Amino acid sequence: MSPDTNTTASSILSPILSREARTAIVMVNFGVLSAAVGLFGIATNIINIVVFTKQGFSDTVNISLLSLAISDLGALLPLPWMAVIVNPWFVQADLPFIPDEMITLTGGFPHMCFARITGWITAFVAFERCMCVSLPLKVKSIITRKVVIGVNVTIFIMVFLSMVPMYSTSYFGRKFYPDKNRTMVGILYTGNKEEVQAVSLFITDFAGPMSAFTVVLVSTVVIRVKLVQKAKWRQTASGAAVSKAEIPTKDKKVVVMVTTISVIFIVCFTPVPLLMTARSIEPELNIIGRYANINWVLFSSAFLIESLNSGVNILVYYRMSSRYKDTFRKIFKLKTLTK
Repeated sequence: MSPDTNTTASSILSPILSREARTAIVMVNFGVLSAAVGLFGIATNIINIVVFTKQGFSDTVNISLLSLAISDLGALLPLPWMAVIVNPWFVQADLPFIPDEMITLTGGFPHMCFARITGWITAFVAFERCMCVSLPLKVKSIITRKVVIGVNVTIFIMVFLSMVPMYSTSYFGRKFYPDKNRTMVGILYTGNKEEVQAVSLFITDFAGPMSAFTVVLVSTVVIRVKLVQKAKWRQTASGAAVSKAEIPTKDKKVVVMVTTISVIFIVCFTPVPLLMTARSIEPELNIIGRYANINWVLFSSAFLIESLNSGVNILVYYRMSSRYKDTFRKIFKLKTLTK
């Protein structure tokens, strides 16, 4: 798309969403809220990495939780840089490139890559816990340490490879901007960008996340059903009434923790796949297309919601895992709370 088209598009979109409104909303989402979430999440995920490493990996789920902390950290690292890019002072500076057009390849895609890794690892954690409840006597022989490491490494590699089409069809290059009357570095696309990215985005940002959602939902439901069945069996075996079967406190904590992680994951990850699907249907919904202003507002809002998932895990762990809380307190030399 030529700069002339971009200029025309801006005037076409003015009645719908002005450039000024877009700038204000994006600045709040990216420059303030996402930056705060990013900095908080970067610190907390470093803490998570330290805690899970300190705990060791005798429990295979710690391997996945460590991988999850690494992927969350990777998803949040671009956020402070993206906050700088959208800052009006930075945008108005005499730079040899267009900041608006730098954000996708240097911030958006890296975040998206690690966020997708987070989604699949979350699905695997839910599946692993589901196996522990469904097949408690066989799970250790099925999900071994080597299997868990292999699955996590494979997730990283496969998602990295899925980003190749995005970077092979988008690149930085010099082009002339009539409104500035100068040649600057901006984003350029190959001739087959629309076809390649439409398919790639559908797979990585709709089919992939929806598959992860499905695994998380099914695993959570199975965990709940199996625990209720076991509670009823215990009461039947003890001769108690089964009408009000109670799940043991320890199992309840598992259900609550898995459900909480699942709900946060699904709520936070739903907006971006929907937006990416809309992009595959309407190619002009991008950072320089006809619907650029709308794209920026929708993307910055969806991006903020998605980023919350990577930043709040420490609150879930600390609140619902006594082992995590104890390790955390030992590391930071905090007094252990008495019951």
